[in-house]
Amino acid sequence: MIAVTAAGLSIGETREITGPVQILQLVAGAAAIVTIPWRYRYPRAFGLVAVLSANVSPLTSFLPLVGVFVVATRRRVLETVLITVLAVVGAAVNFAAIPDWQTMWAMLLGATTLLVTSVTAGLFTGTRRAMVDDLRERLTRAEVDRALRDEQARIAERRRIAGEMHDRLGHRLSLLSVHAGALALRTDLSAETVRESAQVLRDTTHRAMEDLRTIVQVLHDPPCDEIEDTEDLTAVEALVSEARAAGADVSLRSTALLMVAPPGRPLAGVAYRVVREGLTNAARHSPGAPVEVVLDGRPGRDLTVTVTSGCTGDLPAPEGAGTGLVSLRERVETLTGGTLAHGPLPSGYRLRAALPWRKESA
Repeated sequence: MIAVTAAGLSIGETREITGPVQILQLVAGAAAIVTIPWRYRYPRAFGLVAVLSANVSPLTSFLPLVGVFVVATRRRVLETVLITVLAVVGAAVNFAAIPDWQTMWAMLLGATTLLVTSVTAGLFTGTRRAMVDDLRERLTRAEVDRALRDEQARIAERRRIAGEMHDRLGHRLSLLSVHAGALALRTDLSAETVRESAQVLRDTTHRAMEDLRTIVQVLHDPPCDEIEDTEDLTAVEALVSEARAAGADVSLRSTALLMVAPPGRPLAGVAYRVVREGLTNAARHSPGAPVEVVLDGRPGRDLTVTVTSGCTGDLPAPEGAGTGLVSLRERVETLTGGTLAHGPLPSGYRLRAALPWRKESA
């Protein structure tokens, strides 16, 4: 608005205001300039006002440049051509009063050049805006799709958890029912037999309580996932050895206490799952890079599992669907009440799980 007004005044000051007609022209020009903030809400109407006002008031001599630019951003050929032709015709009408025809044609050529330049800029601007809007829409769809995949992964994981808990607890509770029924019906059992049965009941109950926090992979995962039911960390060592045998550069550091007093179920199984996910992601996104697996903790303190992988190049690794990490987080949080963190490092990538290690589970 300031630019159009200043340009119009530079022309208008060469004309003398001698009566109400010139005052009305200035008022009409100012009113046309005031409509600039609404140029994108009503582009066609603003384009017509801009072009026609230039023939009414010298104050709006440069407003058609804004009008044709706005219409051109819509990238509609017919509208753009019509408003451009109308602007050129309006400029020709204005310059027709110039007595020197050479000056008239020079000014008309200059005005036409400015109008074509403004139209070209409008077309490029409209194309860029369309591309930005398309990218924003794609980003929004991608975020929605990712959130949907994450939610589907959580739902699927919870269904697997529910099914596994049903199967495991059903089995444990059946054993409890059998042994309890035997104790209730048999009155001729010796004290030693009663003690043995009570011990079995105690052990079975303890197993059932552990199964409430134990998650094993079922249905779609390979049978080797049953290793998550392990009661020590030897499975983690076997997993690292398997990765080394496949050619991976994997190192394992662990506190000696973990091998002397293993955490037991379900912590050992979740630790195995975290290490497996970390090795899988490292092999997928940074093949050949060194990987370090660190296990640390003791009863009464968190069992921490950290998998750190290096980089194999300057380019970032391609992102996957992320459902593996979503599933793993669901297991870590549901199973042990722990936390899972992952993210890039200056020299690689780190996956870290902190699992509460209660003394009674040791």
